[in-house]
Amino acid sequence: MDALKTMLLEQEEELERREKEMVEVYADSISECLKLASHHLGKEIYQLDYDILKRGKRGFIFSEPFHIKVFPLPEEDSLADLQQLDQKLTGGSGKLTSTELKKYVIPKDKDGWACIKNFRSGVYLAIFPPIGNGKKLTVDQALKKFKSKGIQIVKEDKVRQLVEEAKGEYTRMWNSSIKAMAEGSVRVDINKDSMRAVVTMIPPKLGGRDLEVSDVTHELKKNNVLYGIKEDEIKKMIDDDQYNIPFTAAIGDSPVNGKNAQIVYHVRTERALRLKEDAAGKIDFKNLDIIENVVAGQLLAEKIPAEKGKYGRNLFNEILDAKDGIDVELHQGRGTILSDDKKQLKAEYNGQVIFAENRINVEDILKVGDVGIKTGNITFLGSVVVTGNVEDNYMIKASGTVEIYGTVEKAQIEADSDIIIRQGISGKDEARVESISGNVISKFIERATVITDKDVLVQEGIMHSNVSAGGKIVCNGKRAQIVGGDLRATQKVSARILGSPSNPATKVTVGVNPKILKQIEDIMTKRLESVKKLESLIKTQKTLKARQEEDPTMFSEENKEYLKKLEVGIGKLEGRIKDIDKELEKLNAYMEETSEQGRVYIEKTIFRGVYVRIKNADYEVKKDTQSKIFYLENDKIKQTNFVDPDKEKEKK
Repeated sequence: MDALKTMLLEQEEELERREKEMVEVYADSISECLKLASHHLGKEIYQLDYDILKRGKRGFIFSEPFHIKVFPLPEEDSLADLQQLDQKLTGGSGKLTSTELKKYVIPKDKDGWACIKNFRSGVYLAIFPPIGNGKKLTVDQALKKFKSKGIQIVKEDKVRQLVEEAKGEYTRMWNSSIKAMAEGSVRVDINKDSMRAVVTMIPPKLGGRDLEVSDVTHELKKNNVLYGIKEDEIKKMIDDDQYNIPFTAAIGDSPVNGKNAQIVYHVRTERALRLKEDAAGKIDFKNLDIIENVVAGQLLAEKIPAEKGKYGRNLFNEILDAKDGIDVELHQGRGTILSDDKKQLKAEYNGQVIFAENRINVEDILKVGDVGIKTGNITFLGSVVVTGNVEDNYMIKASGTVEIYGTVEKAQIEADSDIIIRQGISGKDEARVESISGNVISKFIERATVITDKDVLVQEGIMHSNVSAGGKIVCNGKRAQIVGGDLRATQKVSARILGSPSNPATKVTVGVNPKILKQIEDIMTKRLESVKKLESLIKTQKTLKARQEEDPTMFSEENKEYLKKLEVGIGKLEGRIKDIDKELEKLNAYMEETSEQGRVYIEKTIFRGVYVRIKNADYEVKKDTQSKIFYLENDKIKQTNFVDPDKEKEKK
């Protein structure tokens, strides 16, 4: 009986204490109310919670104040580590120690604690172990917790056992004795767009029943919340005794509009200058990188389809519409191939990208005026047409043909196919014109290097130039003259006049394919390198073998291993030299077959001092000679009267 009186007295004291700590406040805003309550209770704002008894109204003529009941939150140390930082950074506003952050904060040190639940199904107790250097919960503290909740202790020994174990798990202790009209309550606030429900659980009075998940969900449904209820979150807040702390108990699904279709370009669609700097900070104005080259089959652009919108639901289970993404079309331009699903655009052939009217076009012919400071060097996977000149120190590289209406100055022209220069080459000893598999056609060639695997056709003259042709060199205009330089052709060299009265050094070689000759020279260089390396290895091998024969006992295992490696290396080099010799044999055989076909045709005059070479035979013209054909017979250069090569071919 005495124990019951003591418990009742303690309950009354607890109620009196709570009543003293609560205060009702009137002010124009909730913020002002909390400031007044904070001053009255001697607590920081973040340590307070409140119930709104009456919401205020603001108007032009008449306003009503807010009326709220404010009370302290339970004393907990979970945010103590942040309070000092909050004071420094925000002046003690409590933003960093807001109770809404508690669930994200793991304290370093925390004393053990007890959670008691007074449910219809019974009284439940969970004893949680301390964290870090926190103190373990004592039995007296656990018993006091029962008294503070107004619950009579039936099995003290069982409480002692759970305190000792401190497993942090709820255990049913005994049947509950619930005080009527004292159970906990639930406050539900739904935001304006009906997408979020915030619940605040109000703790029970002494001896009252604790809230259960069903109580919270029931209250939500009373407020027409039918969708998005977070039962796991509600259960966690109940299990952790998180009363007077607002939390999101239900949330709707916002609609998600579908993304619009988009075209992703894999090539540049704007011709922007790309100026490059060297290590010294000097800008290269020649390599402007204006042209966007592509190869056949290259992916130019692709379409990422529009996405369907995902509808949403609000808390009242109402469908929220979402917009589908807007579709766009991938347009096909000239020189492009659009895939069957209309999602990929590829280049039909090599060329440059031209972006116009929202379409990608691939042009296999590039047309420019003068090639100079405005264009920079040109590298193009297609054919190039220059309506002007190619200025000093600029370059054209093309995978197709190059046609130049003006003059090539001290410049470089490279093409896979024909190179046509209508006004000629004025090279100043530095111009270089090279076709990989086409002809070089020019009005004249002056002080330049010209190389092609086929023919060089010149209308007026070749002056002081180095010209190599895999086919023939023909100078067939009215003033067709070859003066000075070194000319090489596989089939023939034909001109009206060869040399001049001033006798400049002029050398003509026929019957020799310049390209094959260059290959032979390169291979011979490799052979010489391999032979020198082989001789060095053989010399080292002989030295080691001599040392081994003189004193086999002192010949180390390391030397024996090295000797084996030398033998392997020598074998590989000997094999490589044999392969080189076979390749040289094939090339020389080809040269032998074609060399006797070489001829030099002079329609009018060949001046003294000109050197003619056919195969391995040389001939120096000692005096001016008229209208001759030079050819090879029995390894000697002979001459006969001139006959037009085309007519000669007809006779044959």
